[in-house]
Amino acid sequence: FVPGYQVLPTRPAAPAPAPHAGTDMQSDAQQHAALATYARFWCLHQLAPFADQAFALAGAMDHRMIDESCQTGPGACLRAHFDYDWLVRLPLALACLLFPGRRLLLLAHLVNVVGWADRMPAVWDYMCWCALMEAPFVLAAATSSSMAETARKFLPAMRAQLVVLYFSAAFWKLTSSWYDGHYSCSTVLMSELLSGLEPLFPPLATLSGLMLHAAPALVAGIEFAVPALLLLQPRHGVLLALVFHQTINLMPATYAGGFSIAMCARQIIFLPAAAAGASATLRRGVGFAPRAVGATALVAVTTGVMVAIHGSLDAHGGIFLALALFYFLSIAAPAGGGGGGASGAYGHLRLEEQPHAVAKMATFVALVAVPPAALPAATLPCCGLGVALLCLWAPRFPLRFALAHATDLTGAAAAAAAAYGFLGPVLGLQMMASSTMYGNVKNYGGSNHLLVPTGLLQTALAEQSSAAAAPAWLSDAFGGGLVRIDATNSSVLLSLAVGGAEMTDKLPLRARELLSSANASGRYFEFYAARNYYERSYDHDKTALHAAAAAAGATDSSDPAYVVPAYELRRSLALARRRGEPFSLEYTPLPPGLGTPTQWRAHAGEKVSLDEAADGLVSCVVGRAREACGAAELALLPPPPWLLTRVLLPYPIPLLDGAGDGIHCTT
Repeated sequence: FVPGYQVLPTRPAAPAPAPHAGTDMQSDAQQHAALATYARFWCLHQLAPFADQAFALAGAMDHRMIDESCQTGPGACLRAHFDYDWLVRLPLALACLLFPGRRLLLLAHLVNVVGWADRMPAVWDYMCWCALMEAPFVLAAATSSSMAETARKFLPAMRAQLVVLYFSAAFWKLTSSWYDGHYSCSTVLMSELLSGLEPLFPPLATLSGLMLHAAPALVAGIEFAVPALLLLQPRHGVLLALVFHQTINLMPATYAGGFSIAMCARQIIFLPAAAAGASATLRRGVGFAPRAVGATALVAVTTGVMVAIHGSLDAHGGIFLALALFYFLSIAAPAGGGGGGASGAYGHLRLEEQPHAVAKMATFVALVAVPPAALPAATLPCCGLGVALLCLWAPRFPLRFALAHATDLTGAAAAAAAAYGFLGPVLGLQMMASSTMYGNVKNYGGSNHLLVPTGLLQTALAEQSSAAAAPAWLSDAFGGGLVRIDATNSSVLLSLAVGGAEMTDKLPLRARELLSSANASGRYFEFYAARNYYERSYDHDKTALHAAAAAAGATDSSDPAYVVPAYELRRSLALARRRGEPFSLEYTPLPPGLGTPTQWRAHAGEKVSLDEAADGLVSCVVGRAREACGAAELALLPPPPWLLTRVLLPYPIPLLDGAGDGIHCTT
């Protein structure tokens, strides 16, 4: 990546000297400095959405919300009563940037976690990652007496969490629809990336077809490679993570710069030696001209490409590039200088690295990311072998790691990240805001994941007999099965449904041409964004997505049918009733035995017709006989349990003509 880059021996040549008071003080100072650098990078991430709004910059699609939006009921969010973003979070971020002290940082992280919880579930998935990593900081700082002690507790915990979270995002790409180029988000996103780069690098067009066909395995491979390399050789892992996130920043429409800057700001935890001597790192990196020029030129070219694609540079992208330059210079800085001391990423706090790390990472990636594309039946044994090898190559075997950290913050933090990253979608406790981003995951009605089931609670309680035998609160939350929404004129339901969330026509023209040439459907739905930007069209319109007008004005009652769990229909009806406008709705309950979009679309069951006025129910009838609905009819039930609405936000599954049984790309 960088001219003149050196690879050091993976183990020290001689044992470290015995510690004494002087080295303890030096170590405390280094730990303090490393945590202070992390804190300043963290503050820059917090300031990005404020800067974009203050300077009216067209920002990232997924920037952290700093308005008073709330989907959980009128006045149900604290933010509706008190502007803690501008009045508390912003001053705290500025203060911590200048004076990164333990108590001040504890308060800033705590306010961030509270703000995240206040807006759940209408938050971006990476915001859950951030909250999971900020909560251990609160615990570490609250139980420590100094910055150095906080660093020793927090930094290892956060490193373990981030590796686990990256693995979880890659894991959820192992679905049949992700590896089917006709449906895959990978082909949609690759076409979008190529449409932005081809005008700037015309020879790339000759490779576009190949890259589209290779996209599922290629993108999944990169997502598995990032955490594997962070585990085996952190310096190279940081570089690969920056490349991965910068490709996201180059998306002309799906510019998820919020995710990119959030992860970029936190990569510093994998370079603690550079963090402990940030100013010295910059001086030494700049002092070696060939390396400094190479790193600076790389960032300068990338900046020019971003401006050419987006027409400007927002705070998210600008801060990302500035931090990337620091990372490049810290890794490019020589291992030793005239005084014999190590610098950059190579100081005393340098993390352990494994020999032949790149080869080991490539072997692991080949075993887990390629078989689903080449030989799906071999996915399970190949993934098992890849995971086993990675466990053997890791700095510490997972079982030994678990035993060593069973009672400390690192173990608890890693367990929390694993539970969030893997168990939520399996159980059906979380869909949006989980680590399934862009994975083409079928969250209910049967799983399309190649290794694990999904939506277990919804499936188990779909049968009336099972729901009757379960506790009432569990049946109320997850029972009712699936329903097909056949027709509605509700502006709320339409804005959250197929037409209101479709982004296909907003993709660049060249991207649509590439998708057509690769026999991909090209259908792209922003169900996630439609929910997170619900009643926030003014905010949506400031992003690179520019689809707010279509979403806000979606009132076509001929919208294609779609399927949702009973829970989501109850949640959406509560939103429609809160708006206080008349609407009608037709839906069909689906038998539990049906499990594919083709079956759901073909099913001819008894429809339920609902008509409501602004002040309440007009009529509810079932079937052709138009019998009055019973009190237990789904549309007449109260909203789902409040606590569950703070966690669960399901994706609809559109039922499109001739679309087959795959899951189209949704975000």
